[in-house]
Amino acid sequence: MSSAFSSIVSSDVVPQKKYDVFLSFRGEDTRRNFTSHLYDALSRKKVETFIDNNELRKGDEISAALIKAIEESHASIVIFSENYASSKWCLNELKKILECKKYMQQIVIPVFYNIDPSHVRKQTGSYKQAFAKHKQDLKHNNDKLKKWKDSLTEAANLVGWDSRNYRSEPDFIKDIVEDVLRKLNIRYPYEIKGLVGIEKNYEQIESMLKIGSNEVRVLGIWGMGGIGKTTLAKTLYAKHFSQFEGRCVLNVMDESNKYGLNVLHNKLLSSLLEEENIHPDASYIEAPFSERRIGRKKVLIVLDGVETLEQIEDLILKIDGLGPGSRVIITTRDKQIFSQLSKCEIYEVKELEKPDSLQLFSLIAFKEKHPKTGYEDLSDSVIAYCKGNPLALKVLGANLSSRGREAWENELKKLQKIPNRKIYDVLKLSYDDLDHCQKAIFLDIACLLNGKDKTFVRDLLEACEFFAISGIEVLLDKALIQLGSILHVKWEVCIIEMHDLLQEMGREIVNQESEDPGKRSRLWKADEISDVFLMY
Repeated sequence: MSSAFSSIVSSDVVPQKKYDVFLSFRGEDTRRNFTSHLYDALSRKKVETFIDNNELRKGDEISAALIKAIEESHASIVIFSENYASSKWCLNELKKILECKKYMQQIVIPVFYNIDPSHVRKQTGSYKQAFAKHKQDLKHNNDKLKKWKDSLTEAANLVGWDSRNYRSEPDFIKDIVEDVLRKLNIRYPYEIKGLVGIEKNYEQIESMLKIGSNEVRVLGIWGMGGIGKTTLAKTLYAKHFSQFEGRCVLNVMDESNKYGLNVLHNKLLSSLLEEENIHPDASYIEAPFSERRIGRKKVLIVLDGVETLEQIEDLILKIDGLGPGSRVIITTRDKQIFSQLSKCEIYEVKELEKPDSLQLFSLIAFKEKHPKTGYEDLSDSVIAYCKGNPLALKVLGANLSSRGREAWENELKKLQKIPNRKIYDVLKLSYDDLDHCQKAIFLDIACLLNGKDKTFVRDLLEACEFFAISGIEVLLDKALIQLGSILHVKWEVCIIEMHDLLQEMGREIVNQESEDPGKRSRLWKADEISDVFLMY
């Protein structure tokens, strides 16, 4: 092993790669046709590709700059053409590439362009003629000739691409690019960061996408505010986007409120078709041809923060009209939206378990997986308060990071009376989307009826003319409440439960009605109830 490779392999620090792909080719054969087309296709996919544009190469040995470019590439594509072997420069380039494959695990993809792979493997045909000339030029330097021949044989035995198997060059290039993306994606998989606890079910979530299927499928990610829906959707996107011909992530809730759905729809078309401002001022009726074009592409779309079914219908006129193998990932707080979508799998994101909550909080607050010595009890108090909500864990972890015990204790006392504003604002979005009767039901449960028998709650609120039968269903669909059960005597009783943070948010809404408890719509604290009775 050379000293250069020894230093790389023995070092604990893997050098940062500058390029995704290095192109090795015979300039006079393919520079102005196939290679330039392949380079353009890779560039359109945002694959950082090195191409040597020096047409006047001097000497037989490759330059130090070219050696560095090869070493700094994750993969090399070797384009074997009729006269590839006639270039000593190309042969030395190939030798260096295979050294990187051996010592640096570089990916090597051979491409046979209008040449029989057996001519490369066995050095026959034009390759035999080239070596006859090399033999004369090198004055019988058999060692160098043998290394070149061994390199050609080794490269030709790798799994590669043969242009003779294709009717058109664009199809040939398309498959090569997809192969490059797939191999780089596997070699450098997306790390699941920030998904503490969810990684245990990650395989199940991925299986719901059915990536290998040619069907057009929808994955619905549902849960309460701050539970990690967006993080999960973006992680799925980051891991799989390279397998699709078009892709787009839209923050539907924020961007539609800010710019309107028309602008968002045109942004989606532009992203999927990789064109700018397709219809900058146009209405939906002017985009049928763009929709037809998308119907011929395999696309990945993430619609994050969807509030209504109409938003989906306005953005994607016909989900079944997307190209074969397309996937749409939708995140929402309203489960009802998914009921009208065909071939839609629903994944409910649930609260983190206590060990995972502690780990996530510790990573934010202490920059390590466990609480700092002396902060274990305070960390447990935060975990108990957050009840497995990742947003709350992250917000409080960031607020408490680098602070002393006294500040922690003071902040925890404050939380008992005043909710954290960032957490409160995120959770309240679901409440704001309710109608008057549904808000009343939510507040009654938050203040008075959490943990009570579902039938009792329903009948009580029906008597108040809050239309509780449908209202409770809406709260369930929006993940504002959930159903649990307790054993009462010999029977199991269905009860209504509400997450502690949601209950706290609901009670804060009532507290903000007035500083005077007697003027609030609901009372639940014994001392306040007593004070109000004494006053009035």
